[in-house]
Amino acid sequence: MQKPVELILPEIKNPIFIEGYPGIGLVGHIAANFLAKELNMEMIGYVESPFLPPMSLILEGKPNPPLRFYGKSNLIVAVADIYIPPTLVNEIAKELTSYLKQNNAEKVISLGGMGIGFFKEHMEVWGVGGSEEENKDLKNLGVKILKYGSIMGMSGKLLWEASKENLKVYTLLGETFGDRPDPGAAANVIEVLKKLAPIEVSIEPLLKEAQIIEEQLRKMHEQMEFARKRAEKEYESVYL
Repeated sequence: MQKPVELILPEIKNPIFIEGYPGIGLVGHIAANFLAKELNMEMIGYVESPFLPPMSLILEGKPNPPLRFYGKSNLIVAVADIYIPPTLVNEIAKELTSYLKQNNAEKVISLGGMGIGFFKEHMEVWGVGGSEEENKDLKNLGVKILKYGSIMGMSGKLLWEASKENLKVYTLLGETFGDRPDPGAAANVIEVLKKLAPIEVSIEPLLKEAQIIEEQLRKMHEQMEFARKRAEKEYESVYL
C-alpha cells in the first residue's frame, strides 16, 4: 500500500531543521524563502504525495515541487508554496519527526505569525518550546512565552510530534496585523532565530520591503480618506 507521504531527503546527521510553511501574514513562508536565498542554499529534497495538487512551480525557468527542502551543511529549511490540507499536514509532520529522530536532530524550529489585528510601534516575537527547558531558552532570548492558546498548521503539529519524541523543538511567532504579507514580522522572527541557530544573515532587505508595503498602505489609506471626504461633500451639496 502506497504511503500518503514520502520524504525525498538525504540522510543528514544532527540537522538543525527550520520549517516555514504558509500561515498568518505569510511570516514563516517569507522567512524560510528569505533564508534559503540569502544563505545560498541548494534544493536537496521534496515531499512526494498523491494528495498534493498536480503542479510544478517554475522558478528561474526550471520546474520545482511545491514542497521543498533546502540545505547547507547540517541546516535544512522546509519551504511550501501552497496551503496544505490538514490531513496531509498531519502525515507530513509525522514523517518529518521520524526522519529528525532517526538523524538525531540538534534542533527543530518552526517560524510563523501571530495575528493581533492592530499595529504597534514594537511588534514582538512570541514562542513556545517542547519542554520547560526550551521555554527557558526562549525566555533568555527575550521571547514572550505563549502560555495559553493554539498553534495551527504545520508549526503546531510539528511542535507536538517532535515534543513527543523528546526532540529539542521551538516555535517562533512574530506579531503581525494578520491580513497581509508581513516581511517586517519575518525579520523579527529571523532576528531571534539567529540566536538559536548558527545563521549569519542581514534582515535589511526584509525591513526595506516592509517599509515599501507600509508606504503603499499609507497612500492607499490617504486615497480612501480623500474619496470618503469628497463623497461626504457631494452628499451634503445634494441636500442643502
